[in-house]
Amino acid sequence: MKTLVFLDLDNTLFQTRQKCPTKDALQFPVAYLRDGSAHSFMTAKQRQFWQLLNANATIIPTTARDLDALQRVQLPFHSWSIIDHGGVILNPAGIADVYWHDHMVAASQAAQPDLIELLAVINTEIAQHNLAARAQIVEDFNLPFYVVVKYLNGKIADLDRLQQDAVQPWVIAHATNYQLHRNANNLSVLPRTISKEHAVRYLIKRFSNEWGDLLTIGIGDSVSDGAFMAACDYAITPSDSQLFNATLNHLSL
Repeated sequence: MKTLVFLDLDNTLFQTRQKCPTKDALQFPVAYLRDGSAHSFMTAKQRQFWQLLNANATIIPTTARDLDALQRVQLPFHSWSIIDHGGVILNPAGIADVYWHDHMVAASQAAQPDLIELLAVINTEIAQHNLAARAQIVEDFNLPFYVVVKYLNGKIADLDRLQQDAVQPWVIAHATNYQLHRNANNLSVLPRTISKEHAVRYLIKRFSNEWGDLLTIGIGDSVSDGAFMAACDYAITPSDSQLFNATLNHLSL
């Protein structure tokens, strides 16, 4: 029986140096910026976890990163990959899965007018209140997928205000078709037709048809990862992650 691990990357397998626990002196660079400088690091425990998974299972990165950002992760991924929050599925040769791409073309085109509208709402709020934030529509493979907003100059309060006054009201008004994902660094608004969960379920079905019974494991750190993890036989989250704190932390003494 094959074991498949659907693995979120950022803040699950590695993180920026500032987020690395200070008690772990060993930090191994694994992801880089476009200028070649190291940006994200594994702790010794994360490296051991990676080695355990890589030796015993087929790892499928399941990430919000686009193709360019995934290619700057220096880890040996040999199988399929889910990127762009599920907007793109790559086969082992790094080529977009044709069926999934055609499916996402329709989803992307349907969402584009709303994404443009939301971006205008956010940029108006930023300009009117001089907020330290930047918003954009994330595109990959010539398809617009979702809106992401990041705070600037350490002013996370500006992102909080933007979420409360502009983004959240828009999402509530469009809740049937869109959802808000928030973590410490940014917030994203995604069409419900584009998600890691949909992509994971597609690959599980595809591989089950090819190989029969599978053991599937979902690993992620954020509340938004919970849906794709729930599609798997087992779910793992790092301690003190957003998902851990929302679900398991209150159970500890």
